[in-house]
Amino acid sequence: MRADRGRCASRVLWGLTAASLLAVAAPARALDHDNLDTGRPLRLEDAYPIAKGEAGLESGLAVHDRRGDGSGYGFEVRAVYGLLYNTQVEIGGDVVFEGSSAAPTDRSGAATAGVLYNVNTETLALPALAVRGDVAAPSGVGSTGVDVSVGAIMTRTVGRLRTHINLGYTDAGSAATGERGGRYQAAVGASYPLGYPVRFRETLIVDAFTHQSAASGAPNTTGLEVGIRHQLSPRIVLDVGVGAETSGPADRSAAYGTVGFAVGF
Repeated sequence: MRADRGRCASRVLWGLTAASLLAVAAPARALDHDNLDTGRPLRLEDAYPIAKGEAGLESGLAVHDRRGDGSGYGFEVRAVYGLLYNTQVEIGGDVVFEGSSAAPTDRSGAATAGVLYNVNTETLALPALAVRGDVAAPSGVGSTGVDVSVGAIMTRTVGRLRTHINLGYTDAGSAATGERGGRYQAAVGASYPLGYPVRFRETLIVDAFTHQSAASGAPNTTGLEVGIRHQLSPRIVLDVGVGAETSGPADRSAAYGTVGFAVGF
């Protein structure tokens, strides 16, 4: 049974990968390692979408050491496209394996779609502001219900440092008994160009976050993350990040890490 579920989740991931590659089949474009996307490598995101007409494919591997029997790993793939001058659309999915049996979880294979809209660019008086919305369809192994998320993003430049605030709320489409029907999350952090102005190929990113736990009455999960994005070529960006959930429920992650890439098309 678990083997069947694993094959099902793998087929979903490969299908998403193929669909993403088709979606970004366009002439090669440059990618900016200073532009932050959620999950690459941290949850922190900036307020700027990808440029109009440009596209990218992002993917990575995440591993985590969860307290109890929840340690595991997962793969993610996502395609992004600059639909308008201030609007980015994206589709993606992941496969997550957890526990001593390394079986796919209920989240495995879930398909997601999202939109990021930049309200305004940064001025002397105002930070850059953006809003986003995401929908997670119940295509995963054993998953049910449609999760809908909304969020707001602020980016402000102070010298060479860029500061970011991410706020969001997720409505669970099919919360089980004892689970919250809705959960908020927040992250604050900064990004800094390493080696600038002599050599500018790496961006350092740090953040602190908190989010409500899925179980009703459980404490918030809070933690810290640090990561680097490296410009390998004009259209390839590599990333690596580590983090820890420092407080929260008993099964929180003691440590986790991500490594991945983004390719511009």
